[in-house]
Amino acid sequence: MVDEKSDHLIKQPLVCDNATYHLMTHCTEKTNAAASIQDWQKIYRILGLELKVENVGCCGMAGTYGHETANKETSKTIYDLSWKDKVTDQGLLGRLVATGYSCRSQAKRFDDVEIPHPVQALLKHLRDATVSK
Repeated sequence: MVDEKSDHLIKQPLVCDNATYHLMTHCTEKTNAAASIQDWQKIYRILGLELKVENVGCCGMAGTYGHETANKETSKTIYDLSWKDKVTDQGLLGRLVATGYSCRSQAKRFDDVEIPHPVQALLKHLRDATVSK
């Protein structure tokens, strides 16, 4: 799908500020739609942005599992294994994006950090982009 739309994106007369983002992917996406990760990187690259993939495991939500009161502490322990350090890293502040709604919810829940979806970050850049002539 991205390859079909690449030409359209390339032809857009937009110049985005160069920026690097760090993608934290949803577990399901990693296992069931692994190619989408490269698609995200390609879209960012076409628009003049860099998207690095962070090596993280499960955020601990696992569907409704993390919402259940009995599982809250286990959910937090899983989150703390790989997500917490990235989410609280000052060097990544404002540069993280995450595809999973549940993952973004966990970051807000446990660290009070709002992580945008990759499309939200792209939209910000497109709104701020200048038109090249």
